[in-house]
Amino acid sequence: MNNVIRYYEKSNEDSRLNTNNSRKIEFEITTRALNKLIKSSDSILELGAATGVYSFYYAKKGNSVIATDITPKHIDIINKKLVDEFNSSLKLSAQLVNATDLSKFESKSFDVVLCLGPMYHLTNEGDREKCIKEAQRVLKDDGLLAIAYINKHYILNTVMLNDKKYLTREFIDKILDTGVIKEGEKDCFWTDAYFTTPDEIQTLVEKFDVKVIDHLGTDGLNRLLNESINNLNDHVLDNWLYYVEKSCRDKNILGISNHGLLVCRKRS
Repeated sequence: MNNVIRYYEKSNEDSRLNTNNSRKIEFEITTRALNKLIKSSDSILELGAATGVYSFYYAKKGNSVIATDITPKHIDIINKKLVDEFNSSLKLSAQLVNATDLSKFESKSFDVVLCLGPMYHLTNEGDREKCIKEAQRVLKDDGLLAIAYINKHYILNTVMLNDKKYLTREFIDKILDTGVIKEGEKDCFWTDAYFTTPDEIQTLVEKFDVKVIDHLGTDGLNRLLNESINNLNDHVLDNWLYYVEKSCRDKNILGISNHGLLVCRKRS
C-alpha cells in the first residue's frame, strides 16, 4: 500500500466531493441512500475515511464516529478540523488503521461500517476478502456494511475520453479480466487501483455472512458531463439530482456508473 499512501500524501482529497456540482452528486446520492438506514444513535466506523467528509457529516448528525485511514496526512487533517472548526465538540476521533486489519477493535462493536474508499485500492483478492471479513467481524448483529467501488466500464469510457494513449487492446483486456492497475506499469494512469463490476463485487461480498439490501450507482456518468452539470442553475440541478436518484438502482445503467455502493446487513 506504499504507493497508495504516497499518492494521497501529495493529493488534495479534501476537495474531491465538494469542488463542483458534478463531484457533489456522489456524496449527495450516497448520503440519501444511507440516511434511510443509519440512525443518529448508531456507532460508526469509517474505513478509508480520507479527510473525513462522511465521518464529519454523520458526527454532525449526532453519531459516534471513528474515522480511519492509512494516510497520515488525512488523519492530521481530520484532527486539525476537529480542533479548529468544531472545538473538539463532535463525537469523532481519527486513527491510522489499515482496513484489512481491524484487530484494535473488538468484535461486534459497531452498528455501521462505512467502507467507502478501501476497495478502490485493494489490488490483491486476499486483501479485499480480509477487508470485508474484518468489517463483518466488528459489526454488531444486524449491523450495516456499506461498500463503495469503481466500475470497470466507467474507467474504460473515461480513459477513451481523457487518456486515449492508454486505450490499447492490452489495457482493455487487463481492466476487463483483472480490474487491476499498478504504479510502474506503462498503462497505469492513477496509482495502484482495483476496478470491478456490480456482479463481481456482489459475488465477493456474498461469500460472507451478510445480506445485500441495496445496490446503486452513486454518480452515474456525471463526471463525464462535468461542464454541463456545473452550468445548471439550482432548479435544474435539483431536477437532475431527482433523475439520478430515481434511476441509480436501475440495473441497465448500474454498471456504467463511476462509483457503485453495495449496502449489506450482517446476519444475526
